[in-house]
Amino acid sequence: MTAPAGLAALLTAAARDRPDAAVTILPRGRIHRAGATSFRATTYAELDRRSDAIAAGLTAIGIGPGVRTALMVPPNEDFFALAFALQRAAAVPVLIDPGIGLASLRTCLREVGPAAFIGVPRAHAARRLLRWCPGAHRLVTVGLRLPGGGPTLRSVERTGMGRLPFVAPPATSGTAAIAFTSGSTGVPKGVEYRHEQLLAQVAMIRELYGVEPGEVSLSTFAPFALLGPALGVTTVIPRMDPTRPADVDPRRVVDAANTFGATMMFGSPALLDTVGRWAEAAGGEMPTLRRVISAGAPVTPAVQRRFLAMLGPAAQVHTPYGATEALPVTSIGSDEVLGLTELGICVGRPAPGVDLAIVPITEDPLPAIGDTRLLPTGEIGEIVVRGPNVTLGYADRPAATALAKTDWDGSVAHRMGDLGYLDDLGRLWFCGRKAHRVTTAEGVMFSVPCEAVFDAHPAVRRSALVGVGPAGSQRPVICIELERPPGGRPVARPVARPLPPSGARPELTRELLALAAAHPSTATIGTVLYHRGFPVDIRHNAKIDRQALARWAARRLR
Repeated sequence: MTAPAGLAALLTAAARDRPDAAVTILPRGRIHRAGATSFRATTYAELDRRSDAIAAGLTAIGIGPGVRTALMVPPNEDFFALAFALQRAAAVPVLIDPGIGLASLRTCLREVGPAAFIGVPRAHAARRLLRWCPGAHRLVTVGLRLPGGGPTLRSVERTGMGRLPFVAPPATSGTAAIAFTSGSTGVPKGVEYRHEQLLAQVAMIRELYGVEPGEVSLSTFAPFALLGPALGVTTVIPRMDPTRPADVDPRRVVDAANTFGATMMFGSPALLDTVGRWAEAAGGEMPTLRRVISAGAPVTPAVQRRFLAMLGPAAQVHTPYGATEALPVTSIGSDEVLGLTELGICVGRPAPGVDLAIVPITEDPLPAIGDTRLLPTGEIGEIVVRGPNVTLGYADRPAATALAKTDWDGSVAHRMGDLGYLDDLGRLWFCGRKAHRVTTAEGVMFSVPCEAVFDAHPAVRRSALVGVGPAGSQRPVICIELERPPGGRPVARPVARPLPPSGARPELTRELLALAAAHPSTATIGTVLYHRGFPVDIRHNAKIDRQALARWAARRLR
């Protein structure tokens, strides 16, 4: 029998070692009730057998080696079984966040041209109505049979049961999966993953955070949850809308963690903020959690302190830095973050096997690192990374690949599109997106270092630097979102929603401008605007959409 590859091989090994251990514990039914009755557990042996049967059934209907397959299923038992089945069948799952909007979804699907489509009835209805994937002639419906939706997953699974044992076919493509970026800072792009990059991610996460088989992981982000079976842990997912982590019900998160004794957790900074604020007012605790991993945007010290107050004295919040194209790149723990006195965002030291370079900022292609000079310690430039987890390119986007990738001594390196600098201890300090720098007549201003000056004011929840006007003579404007009262609900505004007006606060404005004047990096800022709730990305509800804010600021200043 041919052995499965990549993450599927790790699942098979874990099922052999711990067949009766729970691999996933997921919500069941439509109503949440406190305690274990609201969840259903699946064992490693069950997931392993089921993914084998589904792989055999998919292969029988032509979803096999190299077939790009759109997978539009929520993070339930079927999602996990299908994700590993597609890997075993050597097909190429195409993963797109549904929160990016119908128009962007259609663009992404048209770009990669899946030959197969697996989705819930609602996804199939959208496919037919909006004419998604016209070339997808191999269809599977997850749920009740739908006219024009192909066979149901249950029938595919039954067919596969009669074809066991399944012999994994050799892959005809080096691509193991295509995962689209969120598009929060540009056009969504399909990142091509190979098996070796997925395995490198698993190995790095295990080494960075000391993850041991048998641990219980509370995951609120589906892509990270998929790594759980490969890590040999039990993955618990609370009942929530994964596209709106900022709006999560904190009680459900805390109940899931405490009911099953979660020792680790993954959540966006917005989710940590929501849960931490609730706990500050209501007194919630999660004493079994030892490590919390939060990514997608910077996690401020205030958010870390509030969340840590819920945990035991030895617990830490870890904030890895990276992107869909390369993750993790660096990581830092709250013990170190909360001891820093410098303004700014330190994202830590490189992950095992990852190399970092800081190069001069340019919008042009960079064929090789050797074609430019590396910047010295303390100088802000563009972040470039290489390592076993760095992806090689984008699906069907050669121009974007050429712009984002470079050669570093014979290895493919990724230009992060971010700015930063290295300190004397080899730590990386994040200074914002390259696209978010403001170019004034006096010089270049970097978003994160400027915002850190204003974020230090107790009345400020977060700030955002934007430029109004043409590049080279932009007017720097600082947008302010005010702190909420204890226990206040967050304002999660996806980028597609209209932005509300702001109100003047003369006394606070004077205080903020005085802060600005005291720092050379912000001394030229003379305009403060107040916003009720910044527009944020769909995936994490944490990345500020500065382009939308800049358009709003321009309208306000006319």
